[in-house]
Amino acid sequence: MFRTLIQAFTSPAAGAIGFGLSLVMCAMLVVTVVAAQRNETAMQARIAALTAENQRNVIALHARLAACEGGPADLARTRATNANLSVDQRAQRLTGEPAGFDVCARMESADRAVLETLR
Repeated sequence: MFRTLIQAFTSPAAGAIGFGLSLVMCAMLVVTVVAAQRNETAMQARIAALTAENQRNVIALHARLAACEGGPADLARTRATNANLSVDQRAQRLTGEPAGFDVCARMESADRAVLETLR
């Protein structure tokens, strides 16, 4: 068995077969690298698009929250009060005060305000 293995490696055809296999494996490696680079580029583009969309959503939500927190009359007081609160705490404060206010009406007003700024 060992002798058969030695003859297979030392035969004149072994070099040509080995060279052919190495070329095939090299081609497969090149195809894999190109496919991986295309995939990486596509994913980076998708990440950039999602990041930009997320940033637009954050800006819109902060604008809505600011519109709900009050008009120009109490703006200074609201800013001073809300300076130390988180966004969640500010939103919670809006739903709790004043008693019985209509959240939907405030959000519709905020939506209009945001849409006006986008035009």
